[in-house]
Amino acid sequence: MQKNSLGDTLRELRKQKGLSQEDLAEGICSPVSISRIENGNQIPSQPVLEALLEKLGTGLYQICNVYYRSEQQQAFEEKAQAIINLGDEENIDQAWKELEHLQQNCPDDTRSRQLCWLVEATLRLQCHDTAPESYPLQETMDLAQKALALPRPNFDYENFPNSVLTIFEVDLLHIIVAIWAGMDRNMDALRLGERLYASLKKHESDVVSYQRAKINVVQNLGAILAKMKMYQDALQYIDEAEALSLKNNEHSLLVMIELTRAKIYCLIDRKEECADILKTLAAYTALTKQKTYLSSIQRLAHDKLGLDL
Repeated sequence: MQKNSLGDTLRELRKQKGLSQEDLAEGICSPVSISRIENGNQIPSQPVLEALLEKLGTGLYQICNVYYRSEQQQAFEEKAQAIINLGDEENIDQAWKELEHLQQNCPDDTRSRQLCWLVEATLRLQCHDTAPESYPLQETMDLAQKALALPRPNFDYENFPNSVLTIFEVDLLHIIVAIWAGMDRNMDALRLGERLYASLKKHESDVVSYQRAKINVVQNLGAILAKMKMYQDALQYIDEAEALSLKNNEHSLLVMIELTRAKIYCLIDRKEECADILKTLAAYTALTKQKTYLSSIQRLAHDKLGLDL
């Protein structure tokens, strides 16, 4: 990516919209600032960039987080993602140790602090099922909302689909959806999840992190609707999540998607289909050493179908 790639992109989009620099700047910043940004001589603040993106239209996630980050900042964010991956890979104790080190070396800027809180909220949510008293959902909710409000103190939970979200904001909103579902606030979870999905569809992106987020949101909507006994609607979301996963080659997400499908099949008495899915998932997760998933699959098969996998 060239140094002034953000400026080049903004200039091209502005011209496609038929806007002058004065038109684009109106109500946001000065025309001089637009000129400097387009020429690569000025980095816009996050609020200014978001306002410019919103004015220029949709399909702009690919430049939403371009801030000419230093190698040090990039390395910090890669470490944060690695910690989340450790949690996903069931190395949760190591993940917490790595998070402590990350927090101790957190740069003094809003984006980095938000990322640290996002990682902590993610690990807390992962630990809740096995240790609910140590990781209560309300405390995780408070942390996620605090992180979301860090760059945007007046974040609008009702109208945010009209704005371009950063990937951190997408992940934090998804955490809040999951927490509300865990609290049995299913309607709140459903409404927020549907608004988040609407935002991701409105501001389409080819960036991998946004595609993964979209798949996770859709799968979670299916799980929420199943809890509400809206099984056919739930299966439509699961079908959509599966299709998105295959389309984007995100095969690692298929285990959770198909496990959710199996749970729904069991609830609507499609037990043979449920058993077929669980047998396949059990073999795959045993082979790939996904112990937590394998345990969940075996427990569901035993409790609901009388199968020992």
